[in-house]
Parts: sequence; C-alpha cells; structure tokens
Amino acid sequence: MAKTINIQPVNSVIFVSGGGKVDVPVDHLDDTKSPVAASRDCLIICVNPELDGPTALTIGRASEIDPGYSPSFVGPLETRTGHIIIDQVDQHVVHDQVVDSTLVTITAWFSHPRWPEQVFIGID
Repeated sequence: MAKTINIQPVNSVIFVSGGGKVDVPVDHLDDTKSPVAASRDCLIICVNPELDGPTALTIGRASEIDPGYSPSFVGPLETRTGHIIIDQVDQHVVHDQVVDSTLVTITAWFSHPRWPEQVFIGID
C-alpha cells in the first residue's frame, strides 16, 4: 500500500538502504548531474532544499505510485536485513518496510531534476 509523508531533512538528502553497515556513496553524489547516488546497498536521494520547504515523499510499489513520467533512477539494492529503511542524516527513520528478498529494485521519480517538491520511491 502506498503512503505519502512530508519530510524536511537536514542537508536535503535521505538514505535508502537495508539498514546496518552499508557503503554510503558520498563520493558519488553530484546533484548537478543526478539526484541519486548509488552503491550496491545504499542510495542517497536529494530532496527539496530544507529552507525551501517540505518534500512530499511517496513510497510504494512502482506500479502503484508511477506519476506518469520517466523515472530518474531504476536499479537494484541489496538488503541483508530483509528491510528497506529510509532515513535522514540525523538517523531519523521516516520509513521501515519488510521486503521478501535480499535484492530489490528501486525506482525513483522526481518532480524537478534538482529541487523536487515530490519524490516517488518504488520498492519492488
């Protein structure tokens, strides 16, 4: 079931991972080229700048939340814990979901290529 939450994270990024010790792809983050940086077990996703207001984060199966335009990211994510966790720099967890596999596909759409007020994260 899809859900939408409003977030306004410090540093204007969120992390999508399986939890635990992960390879955070900080060295690959360049929001002028892509709003997503990826390693095998962690994604950094850029959201609306904190000072500009909240980001509506919609999470669900890709087919449920597809906003009708091309995704900016589609890729695999390893989840050793059987969970997908979305958290912020301050480690505040905004979403924790049990998944059936240790490998999931993440699909992400952004309402703007650099300052998205809406971010859609499909977990399949």
